[in-house]
Amino acid sequence: DLIHYFMYDFCYYAQVLLLIYMYKLPDNIELGKAMFSIGNGPLCIAIIMWRNSLVFHSMDKMTSMFIHILPPLVMFSRRWGDHLAKREFPLYERIDGAILSILKDFWLGPFCLYLLWQAIYLVKTEVISKRKLEYNTDMMTSLRWLTRKKNSTSYKLISVFGEHNQLPTFVLIQAVYTLVTFLVIPLLWHSIWLHSIYLGVIFIIALANGATYYFHVFAKRYIEEIGKLVSGDKVESKI
Repeated sequence: DLIHYFMYDFCYYAQVLLLIYMYKLPDNIELGKAMFSIGNGPLCIAIIMWRNSLVFHSMDKMTSMFIHILPPLVMFSRRWGDHLAKREFPLYERIDGAILSILKDFWLGPFCLYLLWQAIYLVKTEVISKRKLEYNTDMMTSLRWLTRKKNSTSYKLISVFGEHNQLPTFVLIQAVYTLVTFLVIPLLWHSIWLHSIYLGVIFIIALANGATYYFHVFAKRYIEEIGKLVSGDKVESKI
């Protein structure tokens, strides 16, 4: 499958940032808050948007789930590790700093990191690999994946300004989505209870998606087995 260009997506870029933060700059408070926003914002909500699911026998589905859930779990541990060790669970912590400081730490900083990825991604796909992608239309990118079916909601949304403007529309939608998911981050940063509930809801949704997948798969197999048995009975009755 020609899906390796998915590894240029923002979620993989976030894994690299997380590794840099954890192993090279663990004491960098600004980067820590930015990673908290990125992990609990666009990556965590992507579990819902991309319908990630806990299907334990599927490497593909578990990899997708792991990529999106790992950063928020790591940043939960980093943020609340001392509280957990001391068994201190305050309902909320007093919000320190001015509004501008909060916006800089949890909105502007992480969004600048997002814009850096977006610039690198566009250079890669629209300049460096442009001919390769044009030559081989089977190579999947996120945009191609979302617009592969013309009757899908994603295709209609990305084509709202015309098919020739799909790329800038997609870039705009991603930017707006990222900014919107950052809005709740200051609340999560100041409340271990709210943060726990937030991650718990995300986990339950992923679990429900997995249960739905298993139900459809096993139901389909069961119907196929019944069909084979019915066909076999009809053959025996004719004999």
